[in-house]
Amino acid sequence: MALIAASLLALTGCGGGDKDGGTTASGTAGTGTPRAGGTLTMLATGESNSLDPFGANYGGAPADNARMAALYDTLVYLDPEANTVKTQLAESLATADGGATWTLKLRPGVTFSDHTVFDAEAVRLNWEMHARPELRSQHRAAATGLTLTVADPLTLRISLPAPNPSFDRTVAADLTFIAAPSVIAKGPEVYRTRPVGAGPFTLTRWTRGSEQTYEKNPGYWQKDKRLPYLDRVSIKVVSDIEQQYKTLRARGADIVIGAEALLDRAGNGLNSRPVRANGGQAVQFNVIKAPFDDVRARRALALAVDPADMARTLGVGAVPARGYFNTGSPFFDAAAAQPTFDKVEAQRLFDELAAQGRKTEFTFVVPKSTVSDKVAEYLQSRLNQYRHVSLKIESLDIAAYVTRVVVQKDYQATLTQDWVIDPEPRTWNTFSSTSPQNPAGWKNPDADRALRAGRTATDPASRKAAYNDLQRVLAADLPLWVYGESTQGPVFTDRVTGVALFNSGSVLMDRIGLTG
Repeated sequence: MALIAASLLALTGCGGGDKDGGTTASGTAGTGTPRAGGTLTMLATGESNSLDPFGANYGGAPADNARMAALYDTLVYLDPEANTVKTQLAESLATADGGATWTLKLRPGVTFSDHTVFDAEAVRLNWEMHARPELRSQHRAAATGLTLTVADPLTLRISLPAPNPSFDRTVAADLTFIAAPSVIAKGPEVYRTRPVGAGPFTLTRWTRGSEQTYEKNPGYWQKDKRLPYLDRVSIKVVSDIEQQYKTLRARGADIVIGAEALLDRAGNGLNSRPVRANGGQAVQFNVIKAPFDDVRARRALALAVDPADMARTLGVGAVPARGYFNTGSPFFDAAAAQPTFDKVEAQRLFDELAAQGRKTEFTFVVPKSTVSDKVAEYLQSRLNQYRHVSLKIESLDIAAYVTRVVVQKDYQATLTQDWVIDPEPRTWNTFSSTSPQNPAGWKNPDADRALRAGRTATDPASRKAAYNDLQRVLAADLPLWVYGESTQGPVFTDRVTGVALFNSGSVLMDRIGLTG
């Protein structure tokens, strides 16, 4: 579920510190010290599903990470440029036994925006909420099986169901936003739309489908440092990439967290800070539904379409993908790349399946937008060149898409995209047969072994070997076909500075601001 849910807004528009996650980020634009005051206008590709830690799409959705950082701040976060986990509301998150147990120490003197105390009990409550199946948190896998003990008001002791030396990265990705217990007690009808966090801003207005307004939190824990710099943040929904670009150029907005199509157009007064990640733009197969319950159908589709032609024709994925790990990643193995374009072999497989009464006929479900519709139409046009294969497009609005694909998992194939900074925890959440967030019903014992080896490895060579094994399994069994590498990051005008990236390429909201 995480891989699909994290991709929705992108498709509608477009811990150890020494580990190398295979991402690259570049540029120093926007790294100055902002002036105090002013309003920052950010464009978002889509509307928030909700603004609570359990329902928001911050697994990768560009704007939701910024929204959540504004409201909640972070316990810890991943710096994608240094590929290290850094602390924020936490003073430390450490293990002394190889990842079997961890200790979280919180900063003293922090309060939520309703003046209630930010403490270890609040963290415990949030993480236990994530683990409740009935809540359907998009981050349930991260919290499932944890044993949490409040040692004192600022200390939480964490016992994991199995050792994980990279658990700090799991916290950064999935458990970093903490809602006030006082608002959780009021129920989902309140905490989903009237959030209370310990972040630099509070939500003061939400016009659905149009705009959210955030005002400076006067009780923010870093107020003695005169943070945040901004008085106000306005986040406006503009789903069309071309309109986003024109609005930035006309200075009708200051910043957007964009993907490839927008990042490629930076320059001439627009700055960017791109982050190249693993994951990629992909066709996700439901492997428990025909026709893609047969690996031959999955392989035939992967062979039938040329990623390079797709990139040239649509401008999606500046770099055609060769698999789940990008070609610059230390985890990429050229000898284990996914199948390459081969029309003859694709047709042979389509013919073989048809001869057995298994024609490759399917509905391709996509979130309704110009970008995803064009991708679907491209795939349909290319597959129409083959015998015994038929693709029908079903384009759904976001709410219907989430219900159908993410919740009910009622699809044969769909579009997805993910930005994976480090293999942990995203690969486990997406591909482990035991993960409640596995989107495709894929169960492969060889993948499970590779994932366990990667999760427990503590040295780079062992991690590389484990994720090379995972790549080989993905290329052979193809639960998804990745056609374009993923790049994400902010595009912003020259009046924006204090740009600090976190997690998958979003911006920390406590330190961003405007130039003098």
